[in-house]
Parts: sequence; structure tokens; C-alpha cells
Amino acid sequence: MKKTTIEQIARLRNVRRNLTAVLLNLPIDTRETTVATLLTMLDHFAEHPNDYRELLDERLRTNE
Repeated sequence: MKKTTIEQIARLRNVRRNLTAVLLNLPIDTRETTVATLLTMLDHFAEHPNDYRELLDERLRTNE
């Protein structure tokens, strides 16, 4: 396999791993959420990280 192919595979696996980690913390149905909606949410949380932290904290409290 070419080096670029290996790098592309690694990048795709990394994106999937990171996306899964984020989706586990969001109160959404992944089967019904569009990519556009997900990108909007990610943009919002990037601009307002405290909102994401509050969401994580709330999910931790409800799972205790």
C-alpha cells in the first residue's frame, strides 16, 4: 500500500474515533441527525465550550 493510502486510512479511523467520542456525549439520535445539524452543533460547542462542558456535566449527573 502507498504511504498516502495508509495516511488516509489512519485519518479516517481517527475521525471516526473522535466523532464517536463526541456523539456519545450528545443527546441526539445519530440515525436521525443530519450532517449539517451535527456540524452546526460542533461549531456552536467550539464557540461556546462551556455549553459542551455543562452538557457533559449534566449527563454525568443523570448517569450516577
